[in-house]
Amino acid sequence: MMNDVECPYCGKGSEINHDDGYGYEEDEIYEQECGNCENIFIFTTSISFYYEVQKAACKNGGEHDYQKTHTFPPEAARMQCTVCQEKEGYRR
Repeated sequence: MMNDVECPYCGKGSEINHDDGYGYEEDEIYEQECGNCENIFIFTTSISFYYEVQKAACKNGGEHDYQKTHTFPPEAARMQCTVCQEKEGYRR
């Protein structure tokens, strides 16, 4: 089990219950019972984003590295750049 938070009462890890989308709205206060000590604690949700960047020479005048896609049936395969994912003949 993955622990999302630590109970503020007993210090044990707890997984936030998101049944039916509960607990995903920012700027709301939610409550949950600790599965270990059975005390109710409250929590808020903060959403953050993480981005990874890499060079894309093919988007700056370089050549695309087109490879055949792995599809089924094989006859439906197209050529797609392994760097930027652009399909041959299509522009994003």
